[in-house]
Amino acid sequence: MSNFVQDSICTQCESTNAIYENFNDDETGHIFQCFSCNYMEVYRKNVASGKVVEDYNGYNHAYIAEGG
Repeated sequence: MSNFVQDSICTQCESTNAIYENFNDDETGHIFQCFSCNYMEVYRKNVASGKVVEDYNGYNHAYIAEGG
């Protein structure tokens, strides 16, 4: 599994209190989360089938409620 997390800047509120995680194992994709405004981008694709599992941009993602 390859994975990296880095500090980021929010495209919505311009806060630097955000992270970007990229991953590549049985799924490939990324998760962006701003801890200031709770904006998230989640993109996940199944490597074996090539099907997109999730493509989300917004403020009310379930990961926020789970503590991210």
